[in-house]
Amino acid sequence: MTEPTEIWESIRRVTEFTVTEDHLKLLRHAYVSWHGAEYGSPSIDPKRPYGESYVERSMAQILGVPDSEWLDEEEGPLPGVEDLCAQLHAETAIALQIVLATGEFRAGRYTRPEPLGIGWTSSRS
Repeated sequence: MTEPTEIWESIRRVTEFTVTEDHLKLLRHAYVSWHGAEYGSPSIDPKRPYGESYVERSMAQILGVPDSEWLDEEEGPLPGVEDLCAQLHAETAIALQIVLATGEFRAGRYTRPEPLGIGWTSSRS
């Protein structure tokens, strides 16, 4: 399985991104807490980002995916499901940057003028 951190490192400099309804559903269920290091800041719980520590199960429930489409007979994820979840999970970081920068929870295509910048704008504008 590809780790979400590896995926994040490969996508964090994108200047174009499409926020999907799946990204928004996950963000609406994100468990926000306080990270006390340094000055402190709000953060999404890294162990239980969407409610429980079985992240794939949380994601499937939030997205309305039937068990038969992501679980095998031993109650483990079907091949490829962990990678799909890791990709979507890492992408939520960019989706979160976009909703915070634009002040809108709206699916669509967004751009920013430079990699790592926070100036996301809707491509519709």
